[in-house]
Amino acid sequence: MYKKIALLSVLLCTVTPYASDLTPWLEIKPSYFFFSASPMNDIYDDGGFEIQGSLSVPFCNYLDLYGSIGYREAWGRALNTCEKTSLTVIPVDIGLKPVFNFCERFYYFFAIGPRYFYFHQHNNSPYVDCIINGNGVGLFVNTGFNILISECLLLGIFGEYSYEKKSICPHMPNVFSNGSVQIGGFAFGLSVGYAF
Repeated sequence: MYKKIALLSVLLCTVTPYASDLTPWLEIKPSYFFFSASPMNDIYDDGGFEIQGSLSVPFCNYLDLYGSIGYREAWGRALNTCEKTSLTVIPVDIGLKPVFNFCERFYYFFAIGPRYFYFHQHNNSPYVDCIINGNGVGLFVNTGFNILISECLLLGIFGEYSYEKKSICPHMPNVFSNGSVQIGGFAFGLSVGYAF
């Protein structure tokens, strides 16, 4: 255990001189999204599309305040009857984002924090509720690399995990629900941004 702590301390000390400049970033982040848990990854087996707009504002030398709002949509089919279904999720994130600069134009970052999410599901099945709406609070973690192409233009890659668990209570009679469903998962994509 002590060896791991010592190694982490050495790594942080070597990265510290290369911490990010105090520059706000505004980014657009399109990505491919796939669900991490059953039954969502069985119903929406092709995943979905997600786009986010994010803002990072420096809080101190190594730490930014991070916020984003997104839009995710996925299309799938019911497990037994194969009727079409679609799911729309709007996530809103607030968190902390350490950013480290190396080789002058390259940046590594990760962000973590709570996520508020609203979802809307539309089902074309006579056996379940046609419309299911809800909201909840979860969490997100993302990481990635950005490169400063010019004085203001950023290009990057990123990955994100989201935990969005929600209890679903059907309103139709004789419909069984086993309670909580994890509608979060993994997103991988590219980002285009502007550095102020």
